[in-house]
Amino acid sequence: MNRETIKKMAVISIFWGALWGITEATLGYLAHLILILPGIAGFFMFPIGFYFMTRAYKETGKAVTLFSTSAVAAGIKLIDLFLPGLSPIKTINPAVCILMESLVVILLFKVMNVKRGSFRLREAFAASIGWRLGYLFYAFLLFVFSISREFFQMGAEHILRFLLLESIINAVIITAYLKAEKSFNRNKKPSLAGTVPSISFAVLTAAILVKLMLASG
Repeated sequence: MNRETIKKMAVISIFWGALWGITEATLGYLAHLILILPGIAGFFMFPIGFYFMTRAYKETGKAVTLFSTSAVAAGIKLIDLFLPGLSPIKTINPAVCILMESLVVILLFKVMNVKRGSFRLREAFAASIGWRLGYLFYAFLLFVFSISREFFQMGAEHILRFLLLESIINAVIITAYLKAEKSFNRNKKPSLAGTVPSISFAVLTAAILVKLMLASG
């Protein structure tokens, strides 16, 4: 890859990753305040992340952009590590989820040669449950090394909901989104980030400020 390609990939990753970070900070914050249906955030956050990752991928055609976009979003999550009164492990775990999401989507796109637009229900379910199985292994390691036992202390019902129910709902949402996009947005234009890099850094600054405001609120 030449220098211009790398630069374009970087600014597009920053743009979509920062938008993902803003969405995580705002919708995630609101979802956790909704007590009517606890855990509702799990129904929507991966489909939202999938949208931002694949928008970046569509603009660059490079699978590595899936990961770099998620790394920006995860980095915004990790801002909480520098704020007082917040649990480090509860800050790190969501960032780990975001990175795992991208790794599983890369696996499907590259290793299994699944095209973005041809994601069907089974591929969407494979992506949804795939990153969750990765996180389950990560949580198991935390448990074994006595770093955190919170995930398993929530019980079998919580784990099954996390693995199966949320994966099914995620898959349905992703499949519906891709079908709608294919039907109504065939000529969707790329973002301006690739040609105006300053836009990406402005959005990144906004994401950091939003994260700081919500964390301190």
